[in-house]
Amino acid sequence: MQTSALPLRTHQREFDVAVHVGLPPDSSLRMRRLARNRRVPCAAPSYLAEHGTPAGIEDLARHNCIVLRENESDFALWRFGDADRPRHVRVHGSLSSNDGDVVTGWALEGRGVIMRSEWHVRPHLERGELVRVLPQVPTPAADIYALTEDDGHVPRRVSALIDHLAAHLPERLADTGV
Repeated sequence: MQTSALPLRTHQREFDVAVHVGLPPDSSLRMRRLARNRRVPCAAPSYLAEHGTPAGIEDLARHNCIVLRENESDFALWRFGDADRPRHVRVHGSLSSNDGDVVTGWALEGRGVIMRSEWHVRPHLERGELVRVLPQVPTPAADIYALTEDDGHVPRRVSALIDHLAAHLPERLADTGV
């Protein structure tokens, strides 16, 4: 009789909790909003002085847009508008990274326009190091969510962590910009 070298597998949880910005693509997950958030386009005053300020989203196609590559999303498609009137523009640029701090650093150096979470760039906007581009154009929500598997069982320690994040993350983001 031959036996398998592979162990018998039962349902195994691949993660306890994940924190995700924006609506998750997998609707089979249970989600709880931790904080409200929007992504905003912005650039350094020096970049705008040299290249001009976009007047509409179509103008972004003519600017050096620094792209943040995240997950499997179409990172060069920047979304605007709201649920009733979504709009988008495909952007191009000479720089891209999967590191948000690197992308923000390039924008601070005046190398192009970025689209970043409001909580991430708020301190730079407040200090005038970055300027919001197209402030009259709404951007869709990119709220911060806690995700768990939707199998009915969430360990108490995970529930406690999610409760803690929901209670303290919004004030932390508002107070420090990080």
